[in-house]
Amino acid sequence: MRWPILRALAHKELLRFAANRGSLALVLLLLVAAVLLSFFGQRGPGGGGGLAPAVQLCYVDYAEPGPFVDHLKANVPAELVAHVRFRPLAEAATDREGRIVYPQNTGAIQLRPPEAPGGPAKAWFWHPGQGPDSLAGFEVWFWRESARYHQGAAGAAPFTVEHSSLTQGLDPRAGIATSIVLFGLFFVCVYLLPSMTCEERERGVLLAQALSPATTAELFAAKFLVYPVVAVALAAALAGAYQPRALLLPFFWLALLVCVLGSMGVGLTIASVARTQRAASMGAMAYLGAVSLLLFICQQNNINGLLVLALEYHCPRVVHAALTGRVRWYHWMNLGGALLLGCGWAFAAGALFRRRGWQ
Repeated sequence: MRWPILRALAHKELLRFAANRGSLALVLLLLVAAVLLSFFGQRGPGGGGGLAPAVQLCYVDYAEPGPFVDHLKANVPAELVAHVRFRPLAEAATDREGRIVYPQNTGAIQLRPPEAPGGPAKAWFWHPGQGPDSLAGFEVWFWRESARYHQGAAGAAPFTVEHSSLTQGLDPRAGIATSIVLFGLFFVCVYLLPSMTCEERERGVLLAQALSPATTAELFAAKFLVYPVVAVALAAALAGAYQPRALLLPFFWLALLVCVLGSMGVGLTIASVARTQRAASMGAMAYLGAVSLLLFICQQNNINGLLVLALEYHCPRVVHAALTGRVRWYHWMNLGGALLLGCGWAFAAGALFRRRGWQ
């Protein structure tokens, strides 16, 4: 690899990207969307103060009806009336393993019977992805009315308390932010890169570069120098506009690097196979549609063996974990899976580009 040639090729790629006004306009729109997402939708209905909730709905699921449940029903404050729903635990929807399933952006207060005869009942608080504070308004109401009730009920047993997170749900705002970040990576690496490469091929620029002192490996390396930097910078700007704290997490940068490696592999593979700019654009859209359909079918039919073979299965999970700051051990497994798939795509792209991508 010769640095002067790489620098000249990289400079050319940057100038071509800067001259693409449509791409710059879309980048600006993505940044505006991320900024708006960070300012709006952070509070729940009526989120101006007092007991206004940070979630849309809180279920009060009780094991059996009784005077305490009747007391709660009769003393729901006006600002929470539209956001509290009472129901027996037996009527709650469950998954195949018998676990209660709650809709997105909802929480729950479960009133469970004593584990041993004569023991205390349990108040189990389930908060959504926003964190325990999202149920603060409901908890204030619950404990206030619990104190009022038990002051007039002599010998009432106290509650044991437990807090848990509804980790199976996805915070809608974090989900949208994850989609915006991944779309930024997809746009630069999987859509823009093949389109501009095929445009060079149609105009004869790519062939002229191949006939110059630059080697095929240097042409390939120049694209791997420019587009990943642009994609990572755009993704970091989008993520920073939504959640600046994510930029301080090493896992976030690792996730971006692994995701952009796989996206570059996919993009250069499409650029090597497609012959025209129109074919490259259609190929990128066809790839996105095919992968989305495959993931949907596999998820609906529990075909987990095929899911883990898709780069798009791992990338959303690692980016979402980095944006929310809730990185678990299995997210590192997703990161490792995305790295292996990304290396595979990059190797395939290099082999194809060397054989026919520059022609």
